[in-house]
Amino acid sequence: MEPLQREGFAAYLVAMSRGKAKGRLFAVDMVLAMLPVLLPSEIDESGLQEGSWGLKCVQVLVERCSDSAGAVRARALTNAAHALDVLSERGVEVDRLQEVMKIGNMGLGELLRRRCIDDKAAVRKAALVLITKAIGLIGRPVDESLLTAMGAACSDPLVTIRKAALAAISEVFRKFPDESVTKEWLQAVPSLMIDSETSIQEECENLFLELVLNRVCQAANLKLDDDSVNLEELFPDGTLDLLKSICDGEVVPCIKRICASLGKKKKLRPMLASSLQNIITISETLWLRSSKPIENWTAPAGAWWLLSEVSSFAPKSVNWKFLSHHWKLLDNVGQEGKGKASSEGEPNSALWAVDRVSLLQTISNVSMELPVEPAAELAHSLLTRIENFDMNLSEVDAHVKSLKTLCKRKAKTAKEAEALIMKWVQQLINKAVDNLERYIKGTSQDSRGCSYNTPLTGKLKGRKEASTSKEMSEAVIAVFTVGSVILACPDASVQGIIPLLHTVITSGNPEPRPTMLAGGAVSFNEVAPSLYIQSWDTMAKICLVDDKLAKRYIPLFVQELERSDLATLRNNIMIAMADFYVRYTALVDCYMSKITKVLRDPCEVVRRQTFVLLAKLLQRDYVKWRGVLFLRFLPSLVDESDKIRHLADYLFGSILKGLLILLLVFCIIFLSHCMPNMNINVAAKAPLLAYNSFIEAIYVLNNCTGHGGYSESQSQSQSSQGSQSSDRGQTLFAIRGTDESSRSKRMHIYVSLLKQMAPEHLLATSAKLCAEILAGVCDGLLSVDDAAGRAVVQDALQILACKEMRIHPSILADNFEMDDDGGDGGTANALQAAKGRAVTQVAKKNLIQIAIPIFIELKRLLESKNSPLTGCLMECLRTLLKDYKNEFDEILVADKQLQKELLYDMQKFEAGKGNLEAPMYERRLMGKAREEVAYFLNCQKNWPLYFFCEHYP
Repeated sequence: MEPLQREGFAAYLVAMSRGKAKGRLFAVDMVLAMLPVLLPSEIDESGLQEGSWGLKCVQVLVERCSDSAGAVRARALTNAAHALDVLSERGVEVDRLQEVMKIGNMGLGELLRRRCIDDKAAVRKAALVLITKAIGLIGRPVDESLLTAMGAACSDPLVTIRKAALAAISEVFRKFPDESVTKEWLQAVPSLMIDSETSIQEECENLFLELVLNRVCQAANLKLDDDSVNLEELFPDGTLDLLKSICDGEVVPCIKRICASLGKKKKLRPMLASSLQNIITISETLWLRSSKPIENWTAPAGAWWLLSEVSSFAPKSVNWKFLSHHWKLLDNVGQEGKGKASSEGEPNSALWAVDRVSLLQTISNVSMELPVEPAAELAHSLLTRIENFDMNLSEVDAHVKSLKTLCKRKAKTAKEAEALIMKWVQQLINKAVDNLERYIKGTSQDSRGCSYNTPLTGKLKGRKEASTSKEMSEAVIAVFTVGSVILACPDASVQGIIPLLHTVITSGNPEPRPTMLAGGAVSFNEVAPSLYIQSWDTMAKICLVDDKLAKRYIPLFVQELERSDLATLRNNIMIAMADFYVRYTALVDCYMSKITKVLRDPCEVVRRQTFVLLAKLLQRDYVKWRGVLFLRFLPSLVDESDKIRHLADYLFGSILKGLLILLLVFCIIFLSHCMPNMNINVAAKAPLLAYNSFIEAIYVLNNCTGHGGYSESQSQSQSSQGSQSSDRGQTLFAIRGTDESSRSKRMHIYVSLLKQMAPEHLLATSAKLCAEILAGVCDGLLSVDDAAGRAVVQDALQILACKEMRIHPSILADNFEMDDDGGDGGTANALQAAKGRAVTQVAKKNLIQIAIPIFIELKRLLESKNSPLTGCLMECLRTLLKDYKNEFDEILVADKQLQKELLYDMQKFEAGKGNLEAPMYERRLMGKAREEVAYFLNCQKNWPLYFFCEHYP
């Protein structure tokens, strides 16, 4: 092609890129094909100079990345990724590329961030692919908002987008291992280990092995030089920060899962354990070399924790002398320095406790490799520490578990090991009983005799308070220890401690109790809240291993859950109830309506914990979507907490959303006839739940009890609890009110449910709204004279008018085009055309035969009562009928006056809208595109213009 023809064709493509959607899509593809021709093969700035056609073609791709049509956006992003390869081959410098890939003042990073959160799947995927190609252009530091967008894409509902996001954010982490990138990567990627797609799980494992564990392995052979001073300088860049980040509480469960899976596949190298030991040893040596006290030293954060996870799969790689030395160090310093502060003024006791737990876990993992005599000596030391009841509660479980494994190593046979374990378990329980009984009696005596004794003053009062505090602390640890022991050894006898625990947990009851009972006159809920909470926790653990005891005490747990004013106790009881539900499903199922009340708990932590626990039970099918459960989950969508709202969005999106490809009734009927055994919706747990419960949700959220639509949930709620408690529950989950805040919250819930429905269910929901709510008003079944009834009708009208309820062929076609990456398959287009026609006919028939007669009758009723709902009704009608302007005579044949009113309202609305949009439209037509068309006509007189004129009038 001659230079003049080449430039003319380029001008034609640039002009076409501002025409209709099909022309823009064609131009985007042709621009990519023309780019190698327009750019020189050698390094030459002339190809990207201002005004050059090569630069204009690149700018067309960048501009179309923000096109109004999703298919064009997706194709432009994909082609932009290929264009970067072409530009890189031509040797264009990074700085120049950054300038070229801008849109006005918006840089490439901002463009990619916006496209990563695009509402079209194909666009999001293309943006993530472009990130992997353009990582060198993003620059450092990486924008926080772009990182957040990539992290959010790792939780996308579509598998292909999750894979693309995983690759994109991992490529950023590989190139730029900054602190912010590391944090976002660890928040987003390890959680994919629980993904439903096996390939994503495997990729997550491989990336964690490559980007985290292999980097830690690089420290295996490092040695401490004589002149080394700074710990960070010794190890590979970012290693210590990486170790610190992986022990963050939110990512720990996922990383544990990854390490376990890698260990089972024998992918964890012994060098990893050696490297972690080397890091800890070098850190200690460097600290002592600086002449600092050893009690102020702590190992690099995360090193002991990761070693505890790795050691179970590489026990021979852990040196016993290393473990013995650090156990003596941590144990001795922990005992001597308890309560002391470091030289910097910060207490190290908590850090020492965390490291001791990880060290004990490591010892437990490698116990079978330890020498017999040192194992027996360590077991005796652990038992002595446990019997003192003076350690941190977080250490008790680790001590008990390590002691159990060391006893197995010490014994010669399995039978001897069981006998040895049972011996020290009963010994611990008996000592705990003595300790708790002593404290209860002392507290009871002090309570009865305080009014007759002379009040203590000065040093005597201080000594008494210190002694009481110590006794209470020992009692709390003793009770907690019993709970840990009973889970480790369920066959142990706990008959001695059950009456004492019963005394403590029932001390808060308002009913009068006999004063001759130990602790009968004391309310431990007020005197010793920590003991009260731990007693409930231990009783729950005992109930988990004793079904007869569980039958007696589960009602007490439910009662305490309802009335306790301690958020910590409510949280712990909720965890216990979830465990009870798994083990004693039949016993707990009847209390579900009371358990779900905790979803509206005043404490955010309790609400979030309850939501997660119930969601897990639903996921494992221990709890079913029935009764009031679904309706009580709905307010979580508008919870005050951002975390709970995000959890609710994910839950409803994953459980309620069905397969999107089956969008029409006739498609489902056809498939059911052809393949009757086909599982149409494998991914969704309850695809019809939003549709079946939608009308009832409107009544529940408005707390409207004056209609049959609310009777079912009301009767189910009252069947499992008293009427007074039921009324409180109904009010608790209602979002009543006509103020803007309440209405917007309810509409958010409705819209969230509508988004999960297939088009055929949207049509059916529209018909149900008209037949059950609006027609109910006309028939006198629902009154609009009270506030609740008016709110229900207003919500119904707003739902019918909202954009999520409308189904238009153009919208369906647009959705199909976006999610299909702009493909043109003939069969797909034919199916799409048939789908659009079917939806149009069904929607129109629904409107004429069901909705309009009800609207006409309702309008007359509301006008007769001078109801303020008349305005809402007219606004709803205007929205519903604006797509049928040419069919008013047919649709509104029964009410000519209503026809005139609506036409007048719509004309006024369109006139106001047109006045705003006309100047913008004129400016768009008189812009740069017209100038380029003129240039093209001057350059190429003989070019056929019929196609161009069709797309650009």
